[in-house]
Amino acid sequence: MRKYIINLLFLSPLFAVGQHNASFELEGRNIKDTKKVYILHYSFDDNTQVIDSAMVRNGRFSLKKEFTGTAYTGILFRERFEAQQRNPKDFWFYLSPGKTVVDLSSKPKVIDGGEQTQTYMEYVKDMEASKAVFSSTAYLSEKAKADSLTAEAEKRQIELLTKFGTPQEGSINTKIQFIKDNPNNQLSVLFLESLAGGKPDVAMIKPLLAGLSAELKATNRMKRLQGLLKGMELVVGAKAVDFEQPDLNGNPVSLSDFRGKYLLVDFWASWCVPCRQENPNLVAAYHKYKSKNLEILGVSLDNKKESWERAIMADNLTWIQVSDLKGWANAAAEIYAIRAVPSNILIDPNGIIIAKNLRGEALDAALSKLIK
Repeated sequence: MRKYIINLLFLSPLFAVGQHNASFELEGRNIKDTKKVYILHYSFDDNTQVIDSAMVRNGRFSLKKEFTGTAYTGILFRERFEAQQRNPKDFWFYLSPGKTVVDLSSKPKVIDGGEQTQTYMEYVKDMEASKAVFSSTAYLSEKAKADSLTAEAEKRQIELLTKFGTPQEGSINTKIQFIKDNPNNQLSVLFLESLAGGKPDVAMIKPLLAGLSAELKATNRMKRLQGLLKGMELVVGAKAVDFEQPDLNGNPVSLSDFRGKYLLVDFWASWCVPCRQENPNLVAAYHKYKSKNLEILGVSLDNKKESWERAIMADNLTWIQVSDLKGWANAAAEIYAIRAVPSNILIDPNGIIIAKNLRGEALDAALSKLIK
């Protein structure tokens, strides 16, 4: 029994501490041109915002209150409290239980206080010392050396690029030279295709293709590449190239059938998820502008009529649809160098390409400017 009593006596101070909030006593000195300050801190328990105020008399204020414990605290200078307002005179620090004295002259700082505040002041001193390292003569001298080495390395890199180029440029130049030296070698065809890539550099590819032998130019691979290059030249401002493909009922439809109207040629496919996601935007645009001289011509890169037809019905695409059902080998897609779907081309009533790849809000914005 005696041991039990001793343990209770030992624990009772802990219970007392847990049952009472800590308190702080904050004193501010050397305050000018201010009659009132706000003291904002965040509860140690749950980080809720607590705001108090104190009147300034003879350049000083004092505030004593209970609180839940050490808190990030701001002494705020303003006529009335607004949480989002900022003032360069505001001073932020950590407020601990016990007394804290703050000097609020031109360079505010905590200058005195109780035991916990003294510990915080030591921390601030250590922090300032750690920052001071980066303005020291030793550091600045070493940094200057490092900066000079960096500048020298950048200079050398530029010299290397100027003299040798990049590995990628070296590979490209080697292929170009091979094609020039071997105009009748089938490897030249394959290398030319690899140089063309997804977005061919027409100015580079065209003369290389022209230099190949007549035999290689007559191959299907070269004919497709020639078609791709022609399609790449169909930029905004170019005259649209006519084509003809069958609609769902097998009836031929030509691009030129729409002369005199604004025509959006939409390249898509039933299996293309982004295409299907974009279709509601096309439906909205069609209903908004079809009475204002706009037509849409859908060109499907499907190869199964059933899938193509089901998608048209499901997405409520009421404009004319055509396809030769050759998938990526669709003849119209090859004419316009379509390498990805969805893609579209906007043609004016005179058959001139006036925009490409308009989707979503961009489509409506363009049509609203063009079609009155």
